[in-house]
Amino acid sequence: MFRSIVVAVDGSEPASRALEAACQLAGAFDGEIHLIHVTENRNDPQGTSVMAAAAAQVQTAGITPSSTTVGEGDAFEEIMTIVGLYGADLVVTGRRGLGNISGLFAGSTSQQIAKHAKCAFLSVR
Repeated sequence: MFRSIVVAVDGSEPASRALEAACQLAGAFDGEIHLIHVTENRNDPQGTSVMAAAAAQVQTAGITPSSTTVGEGDAFEEIMTIVGLYGADLVVTGRRGLGNISGLFAGSTSQQIAKHAKCAFLSVR
């Protein structure tokens, strides 16, 4: 059912809970986890540390991430690129993460994914 799971992480507690849920689903369905973190600047050292922490969390759950991507720019567009690249059947995000001010005007990344994704979507509090 959920064989290819894309998980968007941002270092927030909701993202950590979302990653935990994704790992449980991957384990239950023998699925793979693809991690993505999007920054405004690819050279931001925080992006590397957020991804390292997420990958460690997945490995602690007994799963090796199939891919890790640190993207730059618009979070929704970068996430949807990874969804398409890996043929994801599920996207998982934390709700109320560390989004930027533009989310107040354009809607949160989670809202955009829920509205436009062609696969299942899970938002975790």
